[in-house]
This record gives sequence, structure tokens and C-alpha cells, in this order.
Amino acid sequence: MKYLIPLLVILCLLNACHKAENWQTPVKEMTDEQYPDNPNLTSRHPKAQQILYKTIAIQQQVDDKFDFELLPQKNETPTIKIKGIPLLEWMPTAVDWIKKDDYLTYIGLINQEWNRQQVQFNAGQFEVTAGTEVQISRVDLARNCLNAYLWEMLVYAKDTDGKDKLYWQCWFDFPKDLYEELFVKRNKLSMDPYRAGLENWVDPPSKKINLGLLREVKSEKVVPFVSSNDEMYALKGELERKRKNIIYPKKVTKMGDLLSDSTRFATFAQPGFYDTKDPRVTYLSRFGKLTKVIERQITTPTKETALEIEYVFVSNQDAKTITRLVVGGLKPASLPVLSLTNASDGARASMGISNHSFYETFDYQQQHLTKDNPFYSFLLDEKGNFLDNHKIGIDGTVFHLDEEDNTKLHLWILAFERHAFVSHCIIKLSNR
Repeated sequence: MKYLIPLLVILCLLNACHKAENWQTPVKEMTDEQYPDNPNLTSRHPKAQQILYKTIAIQQQVDDKFDFELLPQKNETPTIKIKGIPLLEWMPTAVDWIKKDDYLTYIGLINQEWNRQQVQFNAGQFEVTAGTEVQISRVDLARNCLNAYLWEMLVYAKDTDGKDKLYWQCWFDFPKDLYEELFVKRNKLSMDPYRAGLENWVDPPSKKINLGLLREVKSEKVVPFVSSNDEMYALKGELERKRKNIIYPKKVTKMGDLLSDSTRFATFAQPGFYDTKDPRVTYLSRFGKLTKVIERQITTPTKETALEIEYVFVSNQDAKTITRLVVGGLKPASLPVLSLTNASDGARASMGISNHSFYETFDYQQQHLTKDNPFYSFLLDEKGNFLDNHKIGIDGTVFHLDEEDNTKLHLWILAFERHAFVSHCIIKLSNR
């Protein structure tokens, strides 16, 4: 009996240590009338719903994993649950090798937060209770690119053609206390120096980017290139759906039509929708003419051999403003081999350091963790100072190898919110 009380105390303490925490956050839905610029209106599931769920319940489990459960408006609507989500991989992350530089750390964290990260969970990775009239085939969790707490969940169902199509979508506020707890745990940094920029976009100061912390250059050379801005990209997938959100020019017959400061796109507004009534200003004239491409052989902080490629543009507005696109940590052997028609399926990456892609499967995410990702991508001025790609009007890059000659590397530049391709360049790799 004398051991019973201490044992009960220990058990209670252990239980307290592993006690799951719970949050509930209401979801926001938008009707077609509220969201007329929705790019999915013509491609969603024919039985798509708009009033289905009211709350997302978040429950903390062990090892920093969380269950997300969609709780329905009506009893007959099935619940949907994703178990064991490792949310730390959704948190903006300053990888270890940039923490020596306060500015690089700030830029890395801000760019991860202000770029979309949407992860899809496929069959077997979520649970649906009985009763649904459609076959729920996929559930996505997205941290959208508006501020630290604006997230989305998207539910897809199989159509008669066997394809996954959007069935239901919601927006929700991620719990602020949980976000900060995970941020601190992920980065071993206080959130305070970054809070203002994470919660509400603040134009970052333009300072020199310390590329030396991101790679060691082994060799470099200027390489020939072909620029194809006088051609049009294939309107497929997201590029086809979002064509409606190019406000100006009304007629786009080639990428060069978009390389003007007059180009306007629908703004992505809170909580996460496109609004053509609020045109987004761009400065795409900065990519008017590609003048030089430099290929560098580098060693990354993860001790890998990789490429850095620098593309140097001059403005077609004043013929003197220089913009440098520097992309590093590229491993050509891992890039897809595609035709020009399928270029939108290339390796997509947002601007920043060690970012996840805009869209990826859960399996791919877990096989390509932020801490192991040597990729980086920046816009710089001629002196090497940071330029804000969001303000200029691009989101990132797409790379793939050529289907007919895999020694050729294709670069496509993605416009703001991935509404279009605005530039295309081809180089022949030295060591392929």
C-alpha cells in the first residue's frame, strides 16, 4: 500500500506529460456569389458543396503530431480526419546554416511564410465516416501566403473520369498560441523579431544577400542560352484555370506580352481568394531581356555537389536596370524530363531558402524535409542586394530537362500567384 500512492503520482505526472491539447477553429466558406473569380469554378467536381463543415478540431498527440478533424454542419455529413500530421514541417524554418546571418534568417523565414505550401493526403492517409454521396479521394492542408495564421483545407472527390476534382474548400485561422509554440520549437528562436513580418507583410529592407553561407563555388562559366519569350506557353492545369485572372493585357499571345509594368493580375486577398476588382501592380519590365547566363558548380552546406545558375536581365523599359535571378542547390539528375507542352509539371519552387514546393504530396514532403534542402532562389540587383519578388510580380521558378535532349535545362518564371509563365530560357548543361 505504501508504494501505491507514489505510483499513482508518477502515473498522473506521465499522463499530464502526454495529455493531448485540443483546439477548435471555425471554418469560413464562400459561395460562388462571394467568390466569382474562383479559378476552380469550371473544373471542380459536379457535385461540389459549399455548406458542409463548421469547425476544424485539432488534437495534439505525441511527438509533435496532430490530428485534424472536419466537424460537419449536419449529422448525416461524414466527418473527415487526418491523423498524425507533423505540423513542424509546415512551419517557416531557418535552416541551421543561415542562422549566422540575421538578415538571411529574416529573409528565409519571411519568404517561407509568404509562399503557399499545400500538401495532399491521398487514400489511406485520412479517414472518412460512412455516408458520403461521393468518393472522397484526397484531402489537402495548406498554409496560404497571406499571413501566419491563414490556412486552408480542401477536399477532393473522384469524378466519373477518374480524376480528383475539388469538392469542398474552407479557410480557417490557425491557433495563434499553437503557431508560436511550434515556431519556437522548430527554429529555437523567439518569434518576436519576425512577428510583424509574419503576421502582416512588411516590405523587407534591401540588403546584400550572403550567398557564401548557401554554397561554396567550385567553378563558373558564362554559357550560351536561348530565350523564348516570343512564344506562348501551353495552357494546361493551373495555368489554364488562372488565365481568367490576368486582368491586363486582355490578349496574351506570347510571354513577352506580359513583360511590362502595365501587366495586372487578380490580387490574392484575405482569407485566401482571388479578386479581379483589386488589380495587382507588377514591375515585370525588369525581365524584358535576358543578357547573360552563368553556370556555377557548387558544394552545398549539406555537402552535396550541385549547380547554381544566374540569369541576368535588363529592363525593356529603360534598357539599363539590372535584375539577377540566382537559383542554387539544383540537382539536374532529380529534375523531371518533360516536353514543352507539359512544362507546368516541372519542379516548382518558390523564392527563398529551403522552401517546400507550392504543391506536393505528403509522401514527397516527408522524403524532402526542409532541414535537408539546399535549394535557394533570389532576385538581386546588380550589387547583390535583395529584391522583393512579390513586389516585382513573380512567385518562383519551374525547372525541367528537355524530353528530346536531357542535357538541356529549361527555366520558366512563374508570375505572381502562378497566374502565368512570364519567361522561358534554355541552356545546355556542361556536365550532362
